[in-house]
Amino acid sequence: MRYIKFPHLPSRKVTHVLIDKRAYNKTVYMLEDLKIEAIFCEKSKDVYNAISSHPDIFYFHYEDNIIFAAPNSPKKTTDELCKLGFNIMFGERNISKEYPGDIGYNLARIGNFVFHNFRFTDKIILKYIEKDNLRKVHVNQGYSKCSILIINERAIITSDKKIYKKALENNIDALLIVPGFIKLEGLNYGFIGGCGGLIDKDVLIFNGDISKHPDYSKIKEFLKKYKIECLCTEGFELSDIGSIIPLCQQ
Repeated sequence: MRYIKFPHLPSRKVTHVLIDKRAYNKTVYMLEDLKIEAIFCEKSKDVYNAISSHPDIFYFHYEDNIIFAAPNSPKKTTDELCKLGFNIMFGERNISKEYPGDIGYNLARIGNFVFHNFRFTDKIILKYIEKDNLRKVHVNQGYSKCSILIINERAIITSDKKIYKKALENNIDALLIVPGFIKLEGLNYGFIGGCGGLIDKDVLIFNGDISKHPDYSKIKEFLKKYKIECLCTEGFELSDIGSIIPLCQQ
């Protein structure tokens, strides 16, 4: 077992993922069939229900075995990550219910680029980003990871026009899709980045049926362009579960 060097970008078959405990059972069964162990993000009472067990709200996989966690991240989940050998580095601030108190750890690192609203990034994470000279790409969307589905180190899918524009400005290929059509309980809709994640360098899995999305044909062509195979739970509504985060690989 090896840790994934760059977050969300495995270079071979994944062995462990971090996932919302409310993911569809069928999604979890698919992972089990692929011999991928799911580490479940437990529910927290410190945030509103829709995102209360979203891993990308409480955790930011920085690189290798380093994960930044909110001090009030779910203890059982954090303990499970420690058992896998992850170095859990707690941030400065707790996650709280009121925006922007819930976005401090919701960064999207794409290779050496990091997308976030840096006015609200946890200060300890920000120090590491600046120390390591990662390229900060400021966007107004605080739920940056939720809004970005990472395809590879140079390609993303998003429904956020400003993220789309910033990606292209930084020579990152981007597909812009229509917002909505993704379930997020208690809210109008969720985000594409929160629906899935890579489980191999060329295999992407969705929590729900991506073919039901109105931009499916565009998404399919974009994935084909990068030779990405797509797995999904057919017949289920696409659902934002705070990303499927690959942690370890073969």
